[in-house]
Amino acid sequence: MKTPFRKTAFLVFAFVLAQNASANLVSDGTFTTISYSGSKTITGQLYGQFGSDSTSGLATGATLTVGGWDTSGYNFVFTSGTISSGTQANGAPAQPFQAPGESNASNGYGNTFMWGKGTGGGSGNGTNGNNGGKDTITAPPGGGNIIAADGIYQVGAITQTINNLLVGHVYVLSFEWAGAQQQGTNYTSATTENWTASLGSQSYTTNTVDNASESFTGWMGQNFYFTASATSEVLSFTAAGGPSCEPPFSLLADVDLELLPDVSNWMIFTGFGAACIVFQIIRRRRRQSELAPVA
Repeated sequence: MKTPFRKTAFLVFAFVLAQNASANLVSDGTFTTISYSGSKTITGQLYGQFGSDSTSGLATGATLTVGGWDTSGYNFVFTSGTISSGTQANGAPAQPFQAPGESNASNGYGNTFMWGKGTGGGSGNGTNGNNGGKDTITAPPGGGNIIAADGIYQVGAITQTINNLLVGHVYVLSFEWAGAQQQGTNYTSATTENWTASLGSQSYTTNTVDNASESFTGWMGQNFYFTASATSEVLSFTAAGGPSCEPPFSLLADVDLELLPDVSNWMIFTGFGAACIVFQIIRRRRRQSELAPVA
């Protein structure tokens, strides 16, 4: 039978956990707030290379931005339905560098899509230049958009400044990621991919995955733990992979950064509660002993 005190201790414990509950500090962790600033008339979903062109020579002419995020590299934002929907011959309508009719079209490097059984490709293994890759690139578990980052060419971090951090407190970074390969007639060999995630000066790197020719590895969940050293720090993701002649792309989705519950606080409270319960038991037994009839 639960005593009133035990019930109170449990409620105190639950209250402390609730007080330490956290919310996602990342703005647009599903990459769904897309803006377009180009001259071409665009209808439907926006996808393609993004960035504010903050670094000369990288992301040059980019006309897409993702809310809260920036990049200087050869990095793209796609929906799960568009990431493998085109080929080198027919491009995404909102792709900077690639879009016919854009003012910067002459600077293009060809259309950029990933291998996969998309709606715009053919069948087979894709070696004839169509987009009939081996594996369908599925939607992320969180259902948002996908960042595709080149791990070998014009590599640049994808960044966002995180504010309102508590110095000395631990935060957990959670995200989904996968390995993929750029679609192309000559891009048919196996690749490797990984991500390095950083918060301020702390960095962690995922395992490197082996990705078969023209394939998609499937989504993998990853958690990293960071200790804040300032109230504002830059969160960044940098792709890496190989080989250079078979463009490896690392995919990113569902980014979440939250404050871990303050374990020291609830341990203090629950420890205090446990001590009080023990004290009450001892007191109750002593009182029962004092009231017991003398033989």
